[in-house]
Amino acid sequence: MSVYQELIPKRIYIGGADAIPELLKKEKIDVVYDLRAENTDGDYDYNRKHQPIVDNAENQDESVNQAIDEVINAYKSGKNVYFHCSGGKNRTGTVAIGTLLKLGEANSIEEAEAKSKGIRSIINVNPEMKAALGRLFPGA
Repeated sequence: MSVYQELIPKRIYIGGADAIPELLKKEKIDVVYDLRAENTDGDYDYNRKHQPIVDNAENQDESVNQAIDEVINAYKSGKNVYFHCSGGKNRTGTVAIGTLLKLGEANSIEEAEAKSKGIRSIINVNPEMKAALGRLFPGA
């Protein structure tokens, strides 16, 4: 498996933090969203935006919603986007599911999760994040 994948072909990419060097060599990326709450500092030679979501914590609805909205807004403005957490499993999976739902690429959380896992097999969204998605996308 590649260290990063295309959630939306040639536009939205997902993965872990370790994928960034390869990604930037191979793809044209306009903005990188770092979903790690635990990693705030650093000197970056690319357009990095810190969009923190606390891993394995409850009540992350607002931070999850903000991250999804940032990705959607960048995408709709024509930017190529990469978003990641540490390993590209939980927080990345959560934002991937929400992104697919907001873009109309899936009709339910389950469908969006299945599509996300089909793209990046190691996605494993924990119960707290699934609950947040359920509150953000009622009826989905």
